[in-house]
Amino acid sequence: MPYKVLHLIGGGEIGGAELHILRLFEYFDRERVSPSLICLAKNSPLAARAAAAGWQALVYPMAFFMDLRPVLRITAFCRREKIDLIHAHGARGNLLGRLAADRLGLPCISTIHSDILHDYTSGVKGRLAFFIDDQTISRSAGLITVSRSLYESTLPRLQKPLPLTVIYNGIPTIDFSEAAGLRRRFRELWRIADDAVVLGTIGRLHPVKAQSTLIEAARPLYGGGKKIHLLIIGEGPLHSKLQSELDASGVPYTLPGYLDDAWQALPAMDLFALPSLKEGMGLVLLEAAQAMIPIVATRTGGIPELFPRQEAILTPPGDSLSFAAACSTLLDDPVLCRRLTQKAAERAKNFTLEKMAAATYHFYERILTFRE
Repeated sequence: MPYKVLHLIGGGEIGGAELHILRLFEYFDRERVSPSLICLAKNSPLAARAAAAGWQALVYPMAFFMDLRPVLRITAFCRREKIDLIHAHGARGNLLGRLAADRLGLPCISTIHSDILHDYTSGVKGRLAFFIDDQTISRSAGLITVSRSLYESTLPRLQKPLPLTVIYNGIPTIDFSEAAGLRRRFRELWRIADDAVVLGTIGRLHPVKAQSTLIEAARPLYGGGKKIHLLIIGEGPLHSKLQSELDASGVPYTLPGYLDDAWQALPAMDLFALPSLKEGMGLVLLEAAQAMIPIVATRTGGIPELFPRQEAILTPPGDSLSFAAACSTLLDDPVLCRRLTQKAAERAKNFTLEKMAAATYHFYERILTFRE
C-alpha cells in the first residue's frame, strides 16, 4: 500500500516551494506515495493548478497568520483519508501541520525552503514567524532542507536530535532547441531592440530578491556606453517601488509581471542576474544554466552549492559595484561566457526530479519505519 501523505502549505502564490510540491506529485511513484494537498490561502493558485492536474487539492483558508481554526478541518481530513504522514512547507504549513499531527498522533515533517526571517516584507512579521516556528520545530518527526546552507542554519534551532537531511530541488529537462525563436518572440512582444544587451532576472518582487541591486548595477553599465536593457520578470509587493527606481535610473526596462512558464523568456536575455540577499537554493539558476545564459549571482545560501567550481560569477550580496563589475566582465568576454555556460549546463544535469522524488520517498520511509 502506498503511503498517504498530506502536503500542507500557504499556497498564496506560485514560487519555488509551490513548484516543488507540484513536481513531487508528478514524479512520485504512485505505488509508493499517494499525495494530497491542503492550501491555507484563500483563492490559492497552487490549489487550482494541482486540482487541474488531477490531484486532490483543498483550500482551508487562514484568516490571519495565527488563525488556528483550520486545524480542526485538517485533522478531520486526515482521519477521513487515513493519512499516514503530514508534510508541511512554510511557516503557516509548519504551524498547523505540527498542531494537527499532535492531535492525531501522526508524524509531521517539514521541508525548509528558505530562511523564514526573510520571507516577509516586514521585519517584524519575519521575526514573529521565526519565533513561532522555533516554538514548534522540535515537534517535527523530521526535517528536510533544500541546501546544506539551510541544514547548517537549522541545526542550532533543534532542542533535541531529529532526522535531518538535505534533498536538493530538481528541475525538469527543458527543451531549448527553439531558443532563437523564443528570443525573437519575447523581444518583439516587449519591443526590445535586437541589439540591446538584456540583463534579466526572474523572481518575486520582494526585498530578499534585491532587484534594486540589479538596477543600481545597471546604471554605470548603461552610462558607460553599453546598450543595456533590464528585464525583470515576476510580481510582488515591491512592484511600484521597483518601477519608480527603474524610471529614475534612466535604464530602458521591461517589467512584465508574473509570467507562466517564465523559462521561455530566458533566451531573450544575454545575461541572467540573481542579486538575492538570501536564497534557499536558487532553482531558477538551473533553468538559466540549461538555457546556456551566462550567470551572475550572489554568494549566499545554497547558490555556492549549485555552482561550486566557477560555473558562474558570484559576488557578495548587497554589493551593486561588485555585481556591476561581474556583469561587465561577462559582457566583455565571450570566451569566458562560453566556458562558464558549458560548465553550468553540465552541473544542472545533477539536479533531477527523479532524484528529488526518490530521496523524499526514502525519507518518508525512514520516518514511518522508525515509528512502527
